[in-house]
Amino acid sequence: MSYKKKMKFMISTAILLSAISLVFSIAAAGSVLYSQNKGSSSGDIISQKLSSTDTANDSDVTKVQQATSPKNTSSEDGNKTTEVEQQQTETKQQPVTKPVSPKAKKIVYLTFDDGPSKYTNQIVSILEEKGIHATFFVIGNQLKGNEQKLKDAHDAGNYIGLHSMTHNKKILYNSGSSARFIKEFQKEQQLVNNILGYEPVLIRAPYGSKPEIKGKFLDDIADAGFKMWDWTVDSKDWYYTGKPDRILQEVKRQVDQDTEVILMHEKSQTVEALPKIIDYLHNKGYAFAVYKPNQHISVNFAKDERL
Repeated sequence: MSYKKKMKFMISTAILLSAISLVFSIAAAGSVLYSQNKGSSSGDIISQKLSSTDTANDSDVTKVQQATSPKNTSSEDGNKTTEVEQQQTETKQQPVTKPVSPKAKKIVYLTFDDGPSKYTNQIVSILEEKGIHATFFVIGNQLKGNEQKLKDAHDAGNYIGLHSMTHNKKILYNSGSSARFIKEFQKEQQLVNNILGYEPVLIRAPYGSKPEIKGKFLDDIADAGFKMWDWTVDSKDWYYTGKPDRILQEVKRQVDQDTEVILMHEKSQTVEALPKIIDYLHNKGYAFAVYKPNQHISVNFAKDERL
């Protein structure tokens, strides 16, 4: 082999070996890179899984916390109170119900004599404003011209009783007989019936039944079918002219029973004192009642149960 050919062969072989070496180097480098990338990818996947697990765990904790923790609610003033706290607070604020021992109900009957008058409508208006009723004992000789006042008082829920035709002590009592007394009340009973359509049975003797009415007098009143009321409290409004405060004091001084029947009259000082009297009695625990024939109670100085 010539020298030139030998040199060409050697150069070609060197180039080939260099090329082969380069290929192996590149392959080796690629293998290393592939291993690194594979490890990195695996690490990333593991890291992502751990991160995902942590996130899931955080989410589960949150869910558990939400499930076991009380729900927050906001009050109108912006302060947040939990439902549990609210329930605890409400439980603390709810009073314990205790049995209340029954007490006898106190009853008061307001009564007004000597109407109808110019004060009748004012008294009825005050009663209506206070939501109560009363019993009026009217005089027969004063009915004419006051029929509408009588009707209005009756229609407002008040009871109209009888107080004689004349209110004259001599005519009614001086004879010692019940004849004139009974006659006057029977006449007035018919007059009221003509106006209101019913015959009142409840009467009040002018100046009270004591000492004039006793014995046979009482028998005659009962036989005539009347019921008779006196009173348990005398407001003395007939005495304290222009002094409503003294009338109130009299009522306060005398009221002390579970059932009271208060004597008053249709007078200006009575009208003025009436709202305070009603308020006082209400504060003392009295319920206001109006006379009803089917719920009659006996209130007379003779303590006669027939009347």
